[in-house]
Amino acid sequence: MDPRVIDTLNRDFVPVWVNIRNTRLPELPDREEVLMGTLVDRKGRVIGPAAQGFFLRILVLEPSDLSLLNRQAQTARASTATFLKEGHYAYAQAKARHLLPMLHDALQAREALRGGALTLSAEPEETR
Repeated sequence: MDPRVIDTLNRDFVPVWVNIRNTRLPELPDREEVLMGTLVDRKGRVIGPAAQGFFLRILVLEPSDLSLLNRQAQTARASTATFLKEGHYAYAQAKARHLLPMLHDALQAREALRGGALTLSAEPEETR
């Protein structure tokens, strides 16, 4: 793992792991968007072989209302366009090299929502 990702996570975020194979998916304002059609059982856990084996999301949430700061494009074409424009995918396709730019973009989205300006340390140009 890139040490800059670890530093950014430790400095600017509160990482939380939720294994929704055996723990209820938390209620979030953007829950349906995050699920992207994935089925959940009556206990709120993902079901089905694909979800049980491959359902992974890296979500960046606004602490005050749990809204999603790293939105996922809703189609493959739009997701590819996001990658070409911004240099990284959102949470559903996140790869290790895309984490730092995604985290920086989420921080910028948070500051924009709050009406502030954000100064980031070392913009990760070489990962884009």
